[in-house]
Amino acid sequence: MENNSGNKAKSSVRTLLRRVPVHISRTSERVFYELGLRIAQRPVRWLAGSTVVVLFCLAGLLCFRQEKNPLKLWVPPDSDFLRDTEWIMENFGQGLRVQTLIMTGENVLEPRALMKLNEVTSRILKSHATTGGNTSWTDVCLKIPVIPKFVRTLRKINSPDNVGDYFFDDEQDESENEDEDSFGILSWIRSTSVYCNTYNSFEKSCYLKSILDVWNFDDATMSSLTTDEIVRSIKTVKTSPSLGHKMNYGELLGGIIRDDTGRIIGATAVKTQWFLNVNFSAVDMDKIGNDVGTADWATEDVLEWEKVFLEAAKDETDKLRLEERIIEGGLALWYEAGRSFGDISSSAMFQDIAKLIGGIMLMSFYVQVILSRFNWVEWRFCLTSAGLMCVGGAFIIAVGICSLAGVPYGPVHTSLPFMLMGLGVDDIFVMMAAWDQLHSNEQNHGRPVTERIALMLSHAGSSIFITSLTDVVAFVIGASTILPSLQSFCIYAAVGVFVTFLLQITFFVAFFTLDTKRIEAKRNGILPCIVHSVYQPRTKNEDRISWRVTGFIYSRGILTRWGKPAVLVITAGIAAFGIYGSTRLEQHFDPEWFLPEGTYLAEYLDQFEQHYPEQGHEGFIFMGELDYVSNFPKILQLCETLKSLDILQNIDQWPVKFARFAKNQLYVEDLSKVDESSFRNYLSQFLFSKSGGKYQTNFRFAGNLSCGEPAPKILISSMEFIFAKFHDPKEWLGAMDGLKEICSGSGIDGFVTVWSKVFATWVTDKAISQEVTRNLILALICVMGMTAVLVAELQTCFWIFLCVLLTLVDVCGLMYYWGLTIDIVSCIGLELAVGLSVDYAAHVAHSFLNSAVPDVGGSRVPRTISAVKHIGAAVVYGAGSTLLALSLLATSEAYVFRSFFKIFFLVVTIGLWHGLMFLPVVFSVIGPRALRCDSGDDTSKQTVPKPWKTVQNEIDLNKGDVRSEAETELMSPVENNKE
Repeated sequence: MENNSGNKAKSSVRTLLRRVPVHISRTSERVFYELGLRIAQRPVRWLAGSTVVVLFCLAGLLCFRQEKNPLKLWVPPDSDFLRDTEWIMENFGQGLRVQTLIMTGENVLEPRALMKLNEVTSRILKSHATTGGNTSWTDVCLKIPVIPKFVRTLRKINSPDNVGDYFFDDEQDESENEDEDSFGILSWIRSTSVYCNTYNSFEKSCYLKSILDVWNFDDATMSSLTTDEIVRSIKTVKTSPSLGHKMNYGELLGGIIRDDTGRIIGATAVKTQWFLNVNFSAVDMDKIGNDVGTADWATEDVLEWEKVFLEAAKDETDKLRLEERIIEGGLALWYEAGRSFGDISSSAMFQDIAKLIGGIMLMSFYVQVILSRFNWVEWRFCLTSAGLMCVGGAFIIAVGICSLAGVPYGPVHTSLPFMLMGLGVDDIFVMMAAWDQLHSNEQNHGRPVTERIALMLSHAGSSIFITSLTDVVAFVIGASTILPSLQSFCIYAAVGVFVTFLLQITFFVAFFTLDTKRIEAKRNGILPCIVHSVYQPRTKNEDRISWRVTGFIYSRGILTRWGKPAVLVITAGIAAFGIYGSTRLEQHFDPEWFLPEGTYLAEYLDQFEQHYPEQGHEGFIFMGELDYVSNFPKILQLCETLKSLDILQNIDQWPVKFARFAKNQLYVEDLSKVDESSFRNYLSQFLFSKSGGKYQTNFRFAGNLSCGEPAPKILISSMEFIFAKFHDPKEWLGAMDGLKEICSGSGIDGFVTVWSKVFATWVTDKAISQEVTRNLILALICVMGMTAVLVAELQTCFWIFLCVLLTLVDVCGLMYYWGLTIDIVSCIGLELAVGLSVDYAAHVAHSFLNSAVPDVGGSRVPRTISAVKHIGAAVVYGAGSTLLALSLLATSEAYVFRSFFKIFFLVVTIGLWHGLMFLPVVFSVIGPRALRCDSGDDTSKQTVPKPWKTVQNEIDLNKGDVRSEAETELMSPVENNKE
């Protein structure tokens, strides 16, 4: 009895598992059948209604907003970098932008090179007058006080003192008494009021850091020098002759040349830097931002001068190339400005847009050829256009709805129309495959057009519904990412994919109905007013060539006793390579990849890397409102810790200099033991002294800093440093996180943080390494869950999941062999890859499940051949259209387009292999039973589904038992005989 009960329970479970997918399949087909019937009966109404909806969604464009702020595009909103940046911009208020010109040659420390550099510099400074610009250098430059000559203590240029052969060691000549009191004049001006009046009378000048300053930009002086004298001058002059401030000119040199004894005799490069002041409160990213979201913070007047600078630098570079073209190892100029990266990266994104448009045009022609037959009646020009119009309408609706919801449009979204076109074209091919399958049976030729359209949609609609809804859910899951730009893109993509599906089953089907009636009326495909009375439709039993070719390939090759093992072995081999490559795939992104080769900025960066190979990125330690008196020992301890780190170089620490100044000049041993008033008074004296004057720009006070008065309350202070040169993400991410831990663990009672402009890239890198894995895992779970719900056949769901998993693993692995890394571009590409790989496997699986060919003797091969025969061509056509649209991008100079081509190429080829090779082999061996097994030799036989109300009544009458007449139709002849 127990065994019988157990057997009955197992039988009941098997019956339930059998009925669920059958019921889902039949219900889905009936829903789409009735929808297709309604559309085919009134196609014009559906066309008009769809058009009205699209036009109505245009109103959403009134709320359209394009995000151009890099912080709101590429940086996670909860990152400390975003918090710190907003805090710095709000509290510090001012920033610097540096424009750099590099001169290279065999030896730039020769009189001829210096005089040529002086000539170029002079013309650039006056460039706004020659180019008609409204903004001059003096309007936007960083201005600092000029210390007059009569208050300087300046060493002679040709001093014979043995100072050592140093260029870059700024500390090597420091002594305990180097801090001359108040620019060296308090020794004879004892009155503070007199001193401050003298200081306030100093004029301010623009800060231009140039080696020419050593000779006060005087051609006559430079022309009389020898190379040895030039080298000696650079080593001995420590104070700017034109500005009066301490200066290290050696750091401007690159490619140092030494003789056999190690003595410096020249250099192959020299930098000249222009410093511009930026008022953060006047920055408007909506005006100065670009469509790619790579613009830097600047005001419009600064950007105007930078444009003039770049034009002048280009002219000077071209002139010098003409002058030096016959001189071996001659002089050359290389340049960059603050706006260079934003300008070039933005233009690079769109410079190959013509290739993308060309690819889309090729794809459109390709779709036209596939859908049409080569006669005037069956040339489906208008139908192809209608299919592409669905994509355009879906894009408009997605933008309108998302804009109304307040979701901004970002630079990544430029790929959205292409993605929608690829998915939309796939849906068209699937519907056409269903239409051809329907007409392969003579019984269907006598049916009315409306009924045939309904039958076509009843089969194709289920298939594209599964793939579209799976894509939508995958993108909804992807929208949970912490990267703002990717999140926004996933929201747009989810809406766009769903609307594309809706328009394809409404607008396209309605137009398809009209086009079918046009063909039956023998009207011209381009000019319907022309009737071709001699046109003869194709014969009833005519098969597509693709069907015959597919049948031959699978029956004689892939599904043979030798073909199946070969496919499985190849699949396993690709998977092995994919797994190995995936384990070695690195997370790495360099913004320089956005720069096409041959641009002036790419050339500048190459020269910079060549001549200044060890120079890293600039960074800052920022300290907010805190009690500087009580925390000063901890601040000094932090400075000592930072100085001992090998990941930093060229650290400039005002607390150390302030403590030394207080000890040597004010005889204060410990600043932490003075009161607040004295501390501010000492700080004011330090900031108006020779050694401390340059640190005024490192502070923002609650009021104005005035000579002779105590410093106001410190709102924010900073210390500069230069990172060491890093070579891989582990090094720079470790350095960034390590510095943050040191600052947070310093024990300072207040806000202390480390900040660098390059952190924007490093933080995104760190987030992407986590996001890619997370998003792909969630997407795979989504695929499994959605196919389980929509297909409800567990074995089929597993094989679809396995195909998608293998495709993603193989794509990631082959990305490694193709030189790609995990970055923001590949992250988006892999997100799209999930949708495409699902489509290839799901269409074949759905066709196999719904094949009407019976399992003769338990053999699944006929069903497999039938499934691939009718859907395989549509899948290949869809993949071909995607590759064709991207084909021209293979030669693009833009990193984004090249990466997209590589990733999509891998996704399409690997996805096709698993969907059309691996999956059919598996199904032919251990595939699930068919949901319907009508008798007959072909899959072409189709019956008209009963109206929905009739089926529902039958279900009710059977008290929920769906195995009524509707299910009996789905049972195989063998099962019917058993019944």
